[in-house]
Amino acid sequence: MAIHPIEYRYGSKEMKAVFEEQNRLQKLLDVEAALARAHAGAGNIPAGDAGIISKKASTKYVKLARVKEIEEETKHDIMAVVLAMSEVCGSAV
Repeated sequence: MAIHPIEYRYGSKEMKAVFEEQNRLQKLLDVEAALARAHAGAGNIPAGDAGIISKKASTKYVKLARVKEIEEETKHDIMAVVLAMSEVCGSAV
């Protein structure tokens, strides 16, 4: 018997995809992009920086393997995403 409900109760292919690591990372990156755009709209950061962050907030640029490496060091999943983003966005972060 499975321990986790998604393994048996909600175990459809579509439902498992929702909780897959790559998808979760992309959703976290989507939040970071939205936050950057909101901060730009409020005048807290330059619009150009928000554009760079929004463009780079993708698993095309921020790799799951790198996030995992950073998380191993920091012991914090969200901080790992932020640090990985900063590596690909440079001074825009």
